[in-house]
Formats: sequence, structure tokens, C-alpha cells
Amino acid sequence: MKFHWYLSIWWLDMLMHFLGGFWIGLATIWVFSLKNLFLNSIFKILLGFLIIGIGWEMFETLIDKSITQNPFNLLDALSDLCFGLSGAVFSIFYFLKIMTKKDIKV
Repeated sequence: MKFHWYLSIWWLDMLMHFLGGFWIGLATIWVFSLKNLFLNSIFKILLGFLIIGIGWEMFETLIDKSITQNPFNLLDALSDLCFGLSGAVFSIFYFLKIMTKKDIKV
């Protein structure tokens, strides 16, 4: 915030939400100690992101209304959730790639 990167680099918000979704996806895999990705595990990862992502957007809206006096922007909130969800999906593919490499070496 000190250097105003969110204003000068227009795509930084997208990158941050993507990386946040990626991190939440990997953290969900670690917390639930998932060894194989079945449909149930993928559902847990995506649900974990949606709970945290929607909670974050609610927090962001509350801060925008109370501190910065910015109105709610539905398009921004939806794009943030889409980029975060794409990061969570990418974490699933990343985990699958790591697990297939591990299976080949063993």
C-alpha cells in the first residue's frame, strides 16, 4: 500500500487473488492430509476456497464501506472470486502433477 502498487499496476489485484486461491487450495490439501484427489477431495478444496474467498470479499466490502467510503462493486467482487477459484483449480492440477512425479520415482 505504501508504494500504491494497486493503482499503478492494474493487474496486481488479479495476480494476488489467483495466488491467494492457489495458496488456499494447497493449504486445504495439507490440512485435510489428502493423498489422492477423488471427487470428494476436489469438492473439499473448492468448498474451502469458496468459504474463505466469500468471507474475504465480505470483509473487503465492510472495510470499503466503513473506512474508504467506496461503494460495493459487484464486478470487482466476482472477478476476485473467479481469479481465486482459478488459483484453487490450478492448485489441484499442481498437486496432481507432483503426485504423478512421486509415483514414477518410487
